[in-house]
Amino acid sequence: MSDSQGGSPLQVAVVVLLLVGGGWYFFRHYEIAGLDSVSVTPKDGYEDDTSFVSYIDAPVTIDANRSVPTSEYSVAANPIALTSRASSPLGAQAISVDGLGDFSAPQTSLPTAQTASVTARRRTYRSIKVASWAMDGFGPTKLSNLAVRKHVSAVVRQFDVIALQQIASIERDLVPRLVEIINGGQVAGYQNRYDYVLGESSGPTGRQEQLAYIFDTTKVLVDRRQAYTVEDPQQQMTYDPLVASFRAAKPDSQTAWTFTLVNLRIDLARAPAEVALLPQVLESVRADGRGEDDVLLLGLFQADDAYLIPTMGGGPIRAAVQGRATDIFGRYHTSNLLIDTVSTSEFLGRSGVYDYPRALDLNPIEAEAVTSHLPVFADFTAHEGGKL
Repeated sequence: MSDSQGGSPLQVAVVVLLLVGGGWYFFRHYEIAGLDSVSVTPKDGYEDDTSFVSYIDAPVTIDANRSVPTSEYSVAANPIALTSRASSPLGAQAISVDGLGDFSAPQTSLPTAQTASVTARRRTYRSIKVASWAMDGFGPTKLSNLAVRKHVSAVVRQFDVIALQQIASIERDLVPRLVEIINGGQVAGYQNRYDYVLGESSGPTGRQEQLAYIFDTTKVLVDRRQAYTVEDPQQQMTYDPLVASFRAAKPDSQTAWTFTLVNLRIDLARAPAEVALLPQVLESVRADGRGEDDVLLLGLFQADDAYLIPTMGGGPIRAAVQGRATDIFGRYHTSNLLIDTVSTSEFLGRSGVYDYPRALDLNPIEAEAVTSHLPVFADFTAHEGGKL
């Protein structure tokens, strides 16, 4: 008599139940993450906190009386050159933000014993990945391209909050339509997950652009009442910087990291003067009455880190991308994030350029149809104070 090859029905049923149960437990409690490599991490429960308090409104301006360096914008010593289309200045415009929502002001300090108790029982959450991406004239034509929509959605989903520049449209519904596409489709887990903050159009007549943020609402919250553009009555900047305040969503409001992003789009034709204004923009946003010390400048700077850091005065200011091209052809270094590593101790030291053509297996023609710029990013802890 030969042995049974398939086993008894009872044994098969037990094996199937074990496999199904194990799979359910894995996907219920773990998630797969990572840009450059795959890692498996425990899933965190989303802690809903609706007791949010708005910051105090305060005007922010660029002082026309502040001196602007008149030295030449030399890049001869830099191995990576500059590139962009030239444009002329136009007056700043006020921001209009759609939607609802706000969050609490920066948390107050806890007594030492209470802090130790909170730290001991505090959960560990995944880091917050902040990015910036120049879209190289993203408008209705690109949005109507099925392949471009697919690739842009795939890139945006890699980050928790991403600042976008060069949205070449005066139409108010372009970004909302893009976010609707990112939230839809057949990709499980992304339905109604992403939201946006959108600035008014600014720039030369006929070549106006918008700045925007798209963010994952399961990872960060936004205070919409504190989204604004930096006032520029003297029209010193071609495109109005867009400011928005965020908070890590999963930790409770007393321990979650709060931060402000300043989305900038520098015009190449006026780059020397506009880049020279960056320290003043940073100072103005820090002094806007909210008491937020974690202020990050990010966007299309039209300059590499070797020029930006001395302009910012050096010291604790660090560029997320150093000595590396930020375009798909490896020729120019124009995008970056500027981080004060003293005030923003939440920075984990992990940052770089996201090579989306390689990640999505695109040839240069397919990638250029999306944008010639690569996203730049940096990782931060979800907890205030830089503790995981």
